[in-house]
Amino acid sequence: MEAMGTVLTRAELLAIKDVVVPLAEAVGRWAKAECEAHYRGQADVNVSSKTSPGDVVTRVDYESQRRIAEALGSAYPGFGLLGEEGGLADFDGDAPVWVIDPIDGTHNFVRNYPAFCVSIGLVQGGESVLGVIYHAADDEATWAITGAGAWRGGVRLEREDDRPLSHALVTTNFTPSMLEVPAQTTFFERVASASAGVRASGSCCRDFCFVADGRVDLFWQFGLSPWDVAAGMVIAREAGGACEVWQGGEDWLRSKVTVAAGTRRAVADAREFATELGLLGLG
Repeated sequence: MEAMGTVLTRAELLAIKDVVVPLAEAVGRWAKAECEAHYRGQADVNVSSKTSPGDVVTRVDYESQRRIAEALGSAYPGFGLLGEEGGLADFDGDAPVWVIDPIDGTHNFVRNYPAFCVSIGLVQGGESVLGVIYHAADDEATWAITGAGAWRGGVRLEREDDRPLSHALVTTNFTPSMLEVPAQTTFFERVASASAGVRASGSCCRDFCFVADGRVDLFWQFGLSPWDVAAGMVIAREAGGACEVWQGGEDWLRSKVTVAAGTRRAVADAREFATELGLLGLG
């Protein structure tokens, strides 16, 4: 399929979804097998650190991205490609862009902790229009298309509850920006104390899916990259949740972003804290 100057239709996106879902599942299951072999001492995934001991990359990250990019590049030669590993940044402002996180939660992957995902998002005109996330622990893909809902295993995900922050189970992950901006730590303390409980999974893609299926009522994270959020944002929104970009929204494919997703009341309650602390719209 060549690049299109107009917005992709729902029928076109559904046809694309039928290619992307099995691709994410195949790559994710291969990665899961590699993870289990590594944990048993039967394979070496070549772990190395990028910026810190917790920020790691493996040969499986690179190979997963290669497989995904090769398949998508072949099927949709006019679309751009943006990925976390190996400097994959071939896109412009007009064509749809594939945004790939080949292994979200690599530290979890290395430790065989059941919280890593393969994430593929499609962005057009600055908006996420399709998202597919394979969660290794569930061995299932969650997907969403703008205007067609969020789905997993043939079941539509529809949030009908609207818990406030006081009754919310919340989740977040800790990024280097929290060490650099004291107000972000203060925000965490306020949200944690105002909520019903806090979890940290190490995979924001998993957290978006948990927002969509009702297991989590609020997820936020500072200083994310576009591949962390491209698929998850459309999934959360199409499931009926709120999803807001608090920082980096104008050109988020080329910047760090801060997002919040969850029930509308929980996101609104958290936004009040963020506003008081000056954490909205800072780039």
